Amino acid sequence: HYNIDAFDEDGLLLEGFVNVQDPTNANCGSCHGVVHTDLNTPLTLESLQTGDWSTLTTGQVMSPQRLLNSGLNLADKETLSRSWDIHMERVVDCVDCHYALNNPVYYQETDEDQLDHLMFDPRRLDFGEYLYRPLHEFAKGSSAQGTLAPQYDNSLRRCDDCHSIEVTHNWLPYKERHMDAVSCESCHIGEVYAPALESVDWTALQADGTPLIAYRGIEGELGASNSLVMGYEPVLLPRENADGSTTLAPHNLVSTWFWVHGEPERPVREQDLQAAWFDGDDYAAEIVDLFDADGNGRLTTTELILDSDAKVSLITERLADQGLSNPRISGEIQPYSINHNVGGADWAVRDCATCHGEESRISQPLVLASYLPGGVQPTFVNDNGSSFNGTLNVTDDGTLQYALITNEAGLYILGHDAVNVIDWIGIILFLGVFAGVIVHGGLRYASLRRQPPSHPQLRELYMYSVYERLWHWLQTVAILLLIVTGLIIHKPDKFGAFSFAYMVQIHNILAAILVINAFLSLFYHLVSGEIKQYLPRPRGFFDQAIEQSLYYVRGIFRNEPHPFEKVPERKLNPLQQMTYFGILNVLLPLQILTGILMWGAQRWPDMAAKLGGLPGLAPFHTLIAWLFATFIVMHVYLTTTGHTPLAGIKSMMLGWDEVEVHDHPAASHD
Repeated sequence: HYNIDAFDEDGLLLEGFVNVQDPTNANCGSCHGVVHTDLNTPLTLESLQTGDWSTLTTGQVMSPQRLLNSGLNLADKETLSRSWDIHMERVVDCVDCHYALNNPVYYQETDEDQLDHLMFDPRRLDFGEYLYRPLHEFAKGSSAQGTLAPQYDNSLRRCDDCHSIEVTHNWLPYKERHMDAVSCESCHIGEVYAPALESVDWTALQADGTPLIAYRGIEGELGASNSLVMGYEPVLLPRENADGSTTLAPHNLVSTWFWVHGEPERPVREQDLQAAWFDGDDYAAEIVDLFDADGNGRLTTTELILDSDAKVSLITERLADQGLSNPRISGEIQPYSINHNVGGADWAVRDCATCHGEESRISQPLVLASYLPGGVQPTFVNDNGSSFNGTLNVTDDGTLQYALITNEAGLYILGHDAVNVIDWIGIILFLGVFAGVIVHGGLRYASLRRQPPSHPQLRELYMYSVYERLWHWLQTVAILLLIVTGLIIHKPDKFGAFSFAYMVQIHNILAAILVINAFLSLFYHLVSGEIKQYLPRPRGFFDQAIEQSLYYVRGIFRNEPHPFEKVPERKLNPLQQMTYFGILNVLLPLQILTGILMWGAQRWPDMAAKLGGLPGLAPFHTLIAWLFATFIVMHVYLTTTGHTPLAGIKSMMLGWDEVEVHDHPAASHD
């Protein structure tokens, strides 16, 4: 990869080629991947070589050319108005980020070299010295596949060193929380538009001695002009950053199978593998006899696959004949980080449903291979910061897939994750109470049909003040809307007509209204003394609670009067006192606390993490929401147990209540 004409017969650089300049993008592309800077020539991949390793392993192509102007047969090409890489389009060269480490313009001291008493050291290498001898050690990040020069890892600038989310991401709810969990590339490299390696099978050799290779993101042969290039969506893996934090980052996964031998195991040499498969330039006769399924004397790619015990045994025996001890198949999955081919803002992932939904991109499966050579499942290579927090699954047709399991990665994605046990408990409680209401109401109706209703003596009392009614209805509306918006956030796929982002914002506003209303109500009840209405009196409480329960299960069907006379000084019966005591002192505070911690997870992450983080807080918050929904059903129904079905609701609207007059003074149980 150098110009031979630039050197004389002694290997010295000719004078005309002695120029002081930065390396060009083409220089970098000579080793690292496809670089195309000629806007007048459509980009093609016909000459893609194994030396273009970055493009082969990830599909990254460095070019300012727009995709629709390329020479590739891209799917939906007419709509792809973006460039291959926004930084190349904006004339940001490779060395602008991957600069020589002794470049005085970009020089940064390491923590070890920095003097304790200096915030900034202005001393720099002289430009003349730098131009005479620039380092060939370039600033680099830390990729899943790159284990070279680890001492220079994370020496280049990251996205947030040049770009700020403070102005551009105000549309994104919880933007700091997103930045803590998701890398910039996860949204800004939502799709790679070139093919990339999917699997390499060294257990079998083609006629030219090369392994069986499969590519993702393409239909047809790589480099063929008529092949349809669809591209692919990178898989998101947890990636450890320089500061010790972990974020999801895009990767390509390449599965490789190969023969190993001995203990400890070592890869079989290529010449030994060729000797096992070939006799001279042709396949061994016994291999053709076993592998040639159609009997035409030639082995196709499909026929070469080691998909039976007989095929594996034959190759194993032929390898053993080469003097190899215990030859066997091994497989591994190598992650490859994707940090380039960033699109503009219009091409970034902006739809919340992409991640916050049942079919979340974060956990969608990625095909690793269409078959398993010898039935051997590969293992994940995790030697440079990328984590395998997922599962491998073999489908019915033999395809190997990988999918991230969010809870193993320490994630809880609203709208995608849910604890099914919690939901089932909530549904059973809700439906159980609802069924009980239907049965109880039906029995009341049947009893009224059998015997005429009683007409107790009534008197009208001013039961509820203006503030009590305002507080009650505001709290009722807030709780109902919180349940509705919470349900949409919990299961957004079931309510596609609603915007997930707007529902989150509305939910937060309603929660703030509920909290403020609750604190004002607490202040009012403490100052006015009305708090005593909600405090059960120990003397005779259990007997009174039993008496009230018997009324609901027996007396109400006999047209018996209420066991307790309702007066402004005592508006609640014992069961109501017990219920409200639990709701106002247990459920509501817990719901407010868990909600505040979920809302404040980006502001107080340590506090939220100590209480289980979102994986612990969100299911508990959901369970309490189910209990509130269940209570509302029961509460609304019990308001119909007055002398008329709407008497209770009417009194809470107007303040005046018509209450039964009891003949004996003990009926009030004061």
